Amino acid sequence: MRKVPATRVGRRHVLFVAGYDPMAVEGHHRIFLRELKRFGAVWRAATACRDAAPVPTPTGALWRCEAQGPGWHTNTAFEILAWDDLARADMQRPASSHLRGSLRAVLDMVTSGTIAAYFRSSRRYGFFFLFTYLLLLAFWGAAVAVGFGVAHLLAPHLGAVAAGLGGAAAALAGGLLLMRWPGRRFRLRQSLDLAEFSVDFAHGRHPEVDARVMAFAGRLRAVEAEAAREGVEEIIIAGHSLGAMHAVSTVAAALDQDPAFGTRVPVRILTLGSTTAKFALHPAGARLRAAAQRVAGAPQVGWVEVQSRDDIVSFYKVNPVTLDRATFAEPQLAVGDFSQRPLLRHVPVRDMVSRPTYRRFFLDVMRRHCQCFLASDIRAPHDFYAYVCGPFAFDVLAAHMDALCAYMAPDGTPLPASLDPGGRLMPHPDQASPE
Repeated sequence: MRKVPATRVGRRHVLFVAGYDPMAVEGHHRIFLRELKRFGAVWRAATACRDAAPVPTPTGALWRCEAQGPGWHTNTAFEILAWDDLARADMQRPASSHLRGSLRAVLDMVTSGTIAAYFRSSRRYGFFFLFTYLLLLAFWGAAVAVGFGVAHLLAPHLGAVAAGLGGAAAALAGGLLLMRWPGRRFRLRQSLDLAEFSVDFAHGRHPEVDARVMAFAGRLRAVEAEAAREGVEEIIIAGHSLGAMHAVSTVAAALDQDPAFGTRVPVRILTLGSTTAKFALHPAGARLRAAAQRVAGAPQVGWVEVQSRDDIVSFYKVNPVTLDRATFAEPQLAVGDFSQRPLLRHVPVRDMVSRPTYRRFFLDVMRRHCQCFLASDIRAPHDFYAYVCGPFAFDVLAAHMDALCAYMAPDGTPLPASLDPGGRLMPHPDQASPE
């Protein structure tokens, strides 16, 4: 056995890009505090956030945290690359604008063959996409039925015209009520807005979002320059859902601006619940396909994508670069082996949390979609916070399908390990965590 290389990390900088969500950085900070505490409880680590409130940055905000267990201690700067203001402005347009936009988006996706491409690539996502519109039709169909019923009841008493007006009012009220509840529970309005946004973004009709991504790239390059001077050992840019596309585009822009980007400090990408194919499969998404190919072609940047078969909001078994059927990585690889670009890992959501927790949100598809960027309530093969503040380097976690579970003893102590002849990190078999 060869001597184990430096596989621990004491300082890292994590940048996170959220999906199409109006949540401001203060909301992300509250979630972070909760999830950091959960990570510490599960992995028997002392955790703390040193900033009581988000610290503004040129493109969002950051806060600093630390975690400590037996024989290890980490410091992390966690930064939000924020675009919630743009998502919020898009969502808050007048209803008439949303109606026109939704009709235009549906027509575009049908005539361009995008919906057919969804079904060819991922039938479950195709059905999820259609579910939004079927639910919309069901709500308004039920509302119209109520309106006809009200008109029928009123006709003998008020006459045809007044009864018709009463029925129309009842249908409108019923439709709006259903859109508010249970539509809010299903996040129907957000799904409709996202479909419209997706089409417009693929066509380049959101220049302010493109400008924000370029600002993210500038910020990322500045973080790399500071990290090299301040002793930060790795930089991770993580993107969830639509934010995965922005994360990849950000790194692609940074590489275009500086081909040496990522050579001074290790830069790694972690895409979670990715909907990259939502844009890349559209005929107008050439620049987005090019961004993914640019990143995949940069050997100095490691890229891991975590997919889950029970997350129907994302594209399961779809390679975000080739858009072909995905090939998942071998269970264990040599540390730092990113020859598969991206390195695809499959971890079902049901394996990220305890059974009671999974049963509790099983019917909430958006909650399932979000689990991949939250902490787990059990020792799981994927825990986002293992990348955020765990003791092992990104490359070590990426190399093993069980990630932190493979390298941590039950009491939170990192396991003694050595490299086998193939470069795989092998923890001592007698001390592996049973979980």
